[in-house]
Amino acid sequence: MKEIKATKIILMVFAGLILLFSFYAYSVFYGTPWEKQKHKKHMQNYITEKYQTDFVLRKISYNFLSETYQGYAYPKENSNLLFIVEQDSNAPRGYSDNYPKVMWDSELASNLKIQIKELFPNLDERMFKAQQIKYKGEFSGPQIPSYEEMNISMLSTSIPIDIKASWTKINQQNEMKKIKKLRQYLQEARFPVFIEVRYNEAEMNEEAKVFFITEEGKIIEK
Repeated sequence: MKEIKATKIILMVFAGLILLFSFYAYSVFYGTPWEKQKHKKHMQNYITEKYQTDFVLRKISYNFLSETYQGYAYPKENSNLLFIVEQDSNAPRGYSDNYPKVMWDSELASNLKIQIKELFPNLDERMFKAQQIKYKGEFSGPQIPSYEEMNISMLSTSIPIDIKASWTKINQQNEMKKIKKLRQYLQEARFPVFIEVRYNEAEMNEEAKVFFITEEGKIIEK
């Protein structure tokens, strides 16, 4: 009788260990339900506060390669604008997203594009496209702040405005008014995005004059 009872205890302990190991293995590859719920709440607050609009957040998943949680969201008014929200330790708020690129590539940004082209009629249309910032060294160069200094998340969107003109040969005061006007447009459209305005007389000119408008609306001159 004692042997049967001992065997049952051993089997119960063994079964418990198997369950514990199974849960651990599952959590390594798929995360945990409570962590998913926590990040869902934080992601919802993040995108709502950032863009001042209502979003539907769905399908929270876990990326075991990067050990981060990510989700998919879209504005309540437009389910076609599906974008990624991702846990990001490099971002000021702990999360990043690619909503600006998704929106920029849609018809909703057409009015903003027209306004920018009116401000900068000499911009290079070939470069006037939203790009995802993928590498930290992307903005390094002579007198240009490093990626870390700009404090931008890895999923941030960069929109370059290349102007074929020398900064020393144009009306600088007038250009600064245009840059400030662009910042105003972005704020009014509730479109926090990273803008890079470059004045190049020749392509790939290291002496180019560069202005950055950060997601927070700060203008940085380099």
